[in-house]
Amino acid sequence: TFSGPTRWGSSVTTMPFLRGVTFSMRAVARNAGLTAGALYKHFGGKEEMFAALVEPVYEELVRLYEEHTRRALAVFEQDGVEAYERKSAEGTDRVLDFVYRHFDEFRLMFNCSAGTRMEDIRDRMVRLEMDSSEALMEAARRRGVRVQVLSEKERHIFFTMSLTPLFEAIPHAYSYEEAVDIIHLMSRAQNYAWERIIQLRSEGGA
Repeated sequence: TFSGPTRWGSSVTTMPFLRGVTFSMRAVARNAGLTAGALYKHFGGKEEMFAALVEPVYEELVRLYEEHTRRALAVFEQDGVEAYERKSAEGTDRVLDFVYRHFDEFRLMFNCSAGTRMEDIRDRMVRLEMDSSEALMEAARRRGVRVQVLSEKERHIFFTMSLTPLFEAIPHAYSYEEAVDIIHLMSRAQNYAWERIIQLRSEGGA
């Protein structure tokens, strides 16, 4: 029986559909030297196989965000905004490192997920950022810091902009070094903008 994504992963993640060619059971089988029928013994169809390959990675990404948010909020509660910002920068690096450790799976999600449960991967990642930011703003309110209220749409637009460098790096296969340089540059600008938008450093605040 099928035991996980690694059995077929080496065949799948070297395929040309990582460059945007359609993902299909036939293409995977051909690349693996199998018949499509052989794959159907293990998977009910394209979506089931796709899920087996990428969803464990996405679930790990969610856990990474949750862990980072807990740690960053603990730092914010104890040491204030500047310490939180340093922790937040560490979180950005951890996410980037995670993406590049699982780069083939992320390229599958970004390039080949149409018609699967993961076709909204960009929105999912934006939502992770939004949830983390909302936790920070709630912590700031508890400390008596005046925080400007942003609408759901405004926050979605802002964090979509924030993740755009990563959203470009994945489908276009930037090298890790290129991605680090671009994302660090853009993060400094975006962090400053976010700080101004929510007025986190209001007079008398943290």
